[in-house]
Amino acid sequence: MRMRAAATALLIAAALPLTATALPAHAADGPCPDADGTTVVVDFTDLGGDVEVGCAEDSDGMTGMQALEAAGFEMTPVTASGMTGACRIDGQPAADDTLDVGGRDYVEKCQQFPPGGAYWSYYVAPANGDWTYAQTGADTNKAVPGGFEGWRYQLNQPVDSAPMPDFDPANPPTAAASDTADDADDADSAEDGGSIVWIGLGVAVLLAVAAGFALVRRRRSEDA
Repeated sequence: MRMRAAATALLIAAALPLTATALPAHAADGPCPDADGTTVVVDFTDLGGDVEVGCAEDSDGMTGMQALEAAGFEMTPVTASGMTGACRIDGQPAADDTLDVGGRDYVEKCQQFPPGGAYWSYYVAPANGDWTYAQTGADTNKAVPGGFEGWRYQLNQPVDSAPMPDFDPANPPTAAASDTADDADDADSAEDGGSIVWIGLGVAVLLAVAAGFALVRRRRSEDA
């Protein structure tokens, strides 16, 4: 009788709900939904990455570097001759990466301005306009609310015709479209997480039932 009670207790414990740890919400990505912010585009293509887009909200008065960080990117600066430039964005290029720059190995140490074959170029664009190479540095250039700021890592690209960020400021995706895609991804993630929890619960119940029957059989054998 006591063994049956123990088996029942195991079943009850196994049936208790499993709690999934909630992950912190990720900052919303994508272009700014209104003209109060500046959309920041960072092109990691030449480093094997993707084009990432963020929004610097209420960007009036921000410099280009401040807008970059306000949009969710981390910038490591390098200073020389009284000027400040971007050495790394989101840790790229990494300090332990060896880049082939013009046939020579190059490791970015952020101790001086990068060479012409391995650097972050900086662009600006008005609302519904086109990219132009910024005429002033990002440490002094003022972000334009409703406009765009662009960064692209140029690896072995021609200085006089380096490619611009792979993002069209004249025809950006709408914030609604970006939100819809994000909501779909969140829904898929939530569904996957819920499936994992229920699978785990089912396995726990089956194991508890098996353990309970094993205990009952063992008890009966001992009584016999």
